[in-house]
Amino acid sequence: MSNFVMDQLKFVRRQAIEYVKGMDDSTTEIIPIGLKNHIKWNLGHMYVIHEKFAFQLAGQETQYPANFNRLFDPGTKPSDWDIEPPTLSQLIDLLTKQMQRVEQVLSNRLTEEIDSPYQSSTGLTFTTVEQLLGFLIYHEAMHFATIKNMKSLIEN
Repeated sequence: MSNFVMDQLKFVRRQAIEYVKGMDDSTTEIIPIGLKNHIKWNLGHMYVIHEKFAFQLAGQETQYPANFNRLFDPGTKPSDWDIEPPTLSQLIDLLTKQMQRVEQVLSNRLTEEIDSPYQSSTGLTFTTVEQLLGFLIYHEAMHFATIKNMKSLIEN
């Protein structure tokens, strides 16, 4: 089933994955001056927030790899890490499979109401699966833009 929200979400995820595919692990772990996170953190964070909004809030089973919340939850930063993060290749694989799960599990449930309305930290209230996925378009695009800016800072 094709749907504008689902198509846009897949588009922005594909763009982010294609953009980082040619990078090496060490580059994705450089924290540009003045920032607190790196490219790899942004990718892991995209995964974690997607699990929350696409699955947890929609009443579906989540698939958080071990320690992902400790590494990539909002407010976390690599300078606090005391465990080994996933490789870039592992993150790309997880992000790819996650988008496939979103499409398989939720593409026919977009108009369904979620069990309990969710209010974001900025006061936006979500009541349907489609609204949750719509927010993820914004979130993914914001972090993709951050990744692009970080790469530019690293290369210059």
